[in-house]
Amino acid sequence: MLAHTIYGVDFSGAARAGDNIYLARGRVPTTSSDETLHIETCTPAPTLLDTTADRDAVLSGLREFIATRPTSDTGSVAFGCDFAFSIPMVHIAAVDDVTDWQSFLQWFPGDMTDPSTFASWAGDIAAATETKRTYIQRLTDTRVGALSPYHFFIQSQTFYGIRDVLAPLVKTNSIRVRPMQSPTSDIPWVVEAYPAATLDRFGLPDDGYKSTSDDAYNRRQMIIEEIDARDDVTLTPEAKTTALTDPDGDALDAVIAAVATFHVARDGITIPSSADDRWQCEGWIVS
Repeated sequence: MLAHTIYGVDFSGAARAGDNIYLARGRVPTTSSDETLHIETCTPAPTLLDTTADRDAVLSGLREFIATRPTSDTGSVAFGCDFAFSIPMVHIAAVDDVTDWQSFLQWFPGDMTDPSTFASWAGDIAAATETKRTYIQRLTDTRVGALSPYHFFIQSQTFYGIRDVLAPLVKTNSIRVRPMQSPTSDIPWVVEAYPAATLDRFGLPDDGYKSTSDDAYNRRQMIIEEIDARDDVTLTPEAKTTALTDPDGDALDAVIAAVATFHVARDGITIPSSADDRWQCEGWIVS
């Protein structure tokens, strides 16, 4: 087991990002052969990090939280974060002197000042390709049905997630990002999670659970019950209640991200033999 404390992070790049960022925390026993993830809490980021909901404040707090490892945690720590860790290879190749994923992080976001200029730049490059598609996906996006990292639905998540969280942590050697980097026991490691893909792997619905409607509530309840019924996962009543009563589904997504990260800690990451080497620059979604 490559980590015994697991966090799932449902991310947001909104102006009040803290209204939508949750962290689910789980633990795997270190003193027995029981490889079960016990999800203990699921907490809004401003509460856990003691910040306001303002994006700059909460992302700074999240970055520090990941880098310093909570002092109450024992054993290795892993985080699964729900935002894109890179961009398509065609865009990386368009940047002078960017030859791999780490040099991409050193460069990003170049002279782009916000998600809109980032998406416009990426769109211009896409339009100049032979396909002339507006949105180009990474190999890993195509595999799990995720949106392009600069799609207008998630461009803010990608921009602020890479610029304000991932890149600073990598530059200071505060984390190891899998599978592009090998994990070590003394530094937290991080993976890119995508809750919809995990739900799909479990045979559970990956939509229809994010609203205030009774149907959405019932769907959240069903998903939570199915996850808790698994042989390798348990949830406390507190975590269940938080995941159930958050109508936006962000708390539940954090729980799902934690489960996916736990499976990586237990089973590793398998890159299909059919995949080419683009993942080394584009990143890899774990499901």
